Amino acid sequence: MGDRVSVSFKKTEKMFNAKEGKEKEYREESPALFHHWGGTELPKVAFEWFKKVKAETEAMGRRSDPFTRLEPRNLMVQLIGTLAREKTQYKYITGLTKNQKGVTKHDTWMTHSLYLGKDSADGDNSDNGHYTIDVDESKMYNDKGESIA
Repeated sequence: MGDRVSVSFKKTEKMFNAKEGKEKEYREESPALFHHWGGTELPKVAFEWFKKVKAETEAMGRRSDPFTRLEPRNLMVQLIGTLAREKTQYKYITGLTKNQKGVTKHDTWMTHSLYLGKDSADGDNSDNGHYTIDVDESKMYNDKGESIA
């Protein structure tokens, strides 16, 4: 039982290959963020956050660090930090009961149903699949390759 899903960021990067004396392109992907109870909400939250971040970093007019260059691995770290600070549904809560007695909420811990995997196959996303946010195109794709946002 669950509402399992995962999300990652992907971007085309360039790297100079000294051996060949030329620049090569490759696709970099962040680790996947899995959520046992995330449903389709986690990808929506992640994509809305990404669009805001991309607009803000473009307005800054500089690309001098991993975050402002929108590097996928750094984006994932920034997203997790934002979820921890700003989204109450990602806070650690235990002892859920109908009358709310014995409920423990923690301000700095995150829900136990979030975890990282090296890629989309390194966890359970069997209910809702995997969503990839393409940094270059500012689009989100499901694991069937369909653009959904």
